[in-house]
Amino acid sequence: MNRFEDKIAIVTGAASGIGRATADRLRSEGGTVVGIDRDPVDDVDMAIQLDLLDLGAIAPTVAQIVDAYGRIDVLCNVAGIGHFARDEDETPEAWNRVIGVNLTGTYFMSQACLPHLLESQGNIVNTASTAGTNAQAWSSAYSASKGGVIALTQTMAITNGRSGIRVNCIAPGGVETPIGEQFTPPEDVDLTLMAGMLPYHRPAQPPELASAFAFLASDDASYCNGIVLRVDGGTMA
Repeated sequence: MNRFEDKIAIVTGAASGIGRATADRLRSEGGTVVGIDRDPVDDVDMAIQLDLLDLGAIAPTVAQIVDAYGRIDVLCNVAGIGHFARDEDETPEAWNRVIGVNLTGTYFMSQACLPHLLESQGNIVNTASTAGTNAQAWSSAYSASKGGVIALTQTMAITNGRSGIRVNCIAPGGVETPIGEQFTPPEDVDLTLMAGMLPYHRPAQPPELASAFAFLASDDASYCNGIVLRVDGGTMA
């Protein structure tokens, strides 16, 4: 398939995991891919190091991309972080970092790309989580950020839909990626609370999520707008 031929796609979090796999998938379908991450990104058409907590750098980064390619057709907001914490132990610094990367960074990347997506009649695919659709213990910051991504996705879809832009999101369940290493249960907690978080029969692999991103980002999903596509192997069925 060449669903992204002649299209310019931005993928955040492109150094590893779902972002890496999504960048690879879009390129394999003919897309020109700009990979953004706070870590170095390989095997993309343009690699940019950016920490999404640096909000002042987002608009200049998008301007750099438009200067190089003249347009933006797809934005995949994949970058994300998280952790487990007892509510009584959560700190403002850790809370703000999770919300800042997962939700605030997603919004301001979208805002900076919006004028260019309006021009190209492009689309945005965000990364939510089953932690934002169903309860997940010890995840107040992460769950709040991903629930916020869902609300953001639906609001931007309605606000901009009549202008020709689609905004959707993927809600992964357990995926075998480096972010999983950030989720260590607190000491002396009831581990039976993890039962609802565990994959139904196995964790997903990043390319399986990339397929979903490629679908929503493509014209095959032309009538999908404001949806939350859960990709969790049936865990939350």
